Amino acid sequence: MQKPDWIAVDWGTSNMRAWAMSASGTVLAEGATDKGMGRLTPAEFEPTLIEVAGSWIDGPTTVIACGMVGAKQGWTEAPYTAVPCAAMGSNFVTAPTQNPDLSVHIIPGVSQASPADVMRGEETQIAGFLALNPGWDGVICLPGTHTKWVHVSADEIVSFQTVMTGDLFAAISGYTVLKHSIGDGWDTAGFAQGMDDAISRPEKLAARLFSLRAEALLNNLCGTAARS
Repeated sequence: MQKPDWIAVDWGTSNMRAWAMSASGTVLAEGATDKGMGRLTPAEFEPTLIEVAGSWIDGPTTVIACGMVGAKQGWTEAPYTAVPCAAMGSNFVTAPTQNPDLSVHIIPGVSQASPADVMRGEETQIAGFLALNPGWDGVICLPGTHTKWVHVSADEIVSFQTVMTGDLFAAISGYTVLKHSIGDGWDTAGFAQGMDDAISRPEKLAARLFSLRAEALLNNLCGTAARS
């Protein structure tokens, strides 16, 4: 493999992914580990990076990282940039390293004062989207455990809202009475019905959720439809 011009890292709470990059943007190699921010002390980040990407480091190497690596509990804190702001500015924070060949720069997250909200990592995905779609205005949805709805205009993040969609699904399906009615798989009609119910009568959402349990007991609603 040719020597990478730089290394890209996405370091979340649960996992870390790294890519050896050429100057033209070609991915030369990739690696990953389940040693996310939540499992590491600040002193353990550099050894973990070398564990994943050490074979790519041959002489001075620049690493650009995003995500929870820049949290207070991460490698080193990269303070949030307040909206409105560019998706990815130039105020990167340099992480302390023992290896003299490593130069690690962390992309700061984005914050919003009112209503209070924060993101780390998603801003880099947004920057990538805008690079591929110049001049794009609108709302970007980034699904996940914490889904982000981001208003973008004039190449800036104007405002955003975080919704705990994945967390709520995991909690409700795994730690309430509904766990006895939730199966595996996917049912498109069931999902569409759930969306229709939530949009048309959002105030009835909690009651409609319990009806899944009753439907399973009384009308044999299958677990796949209930999950969807």
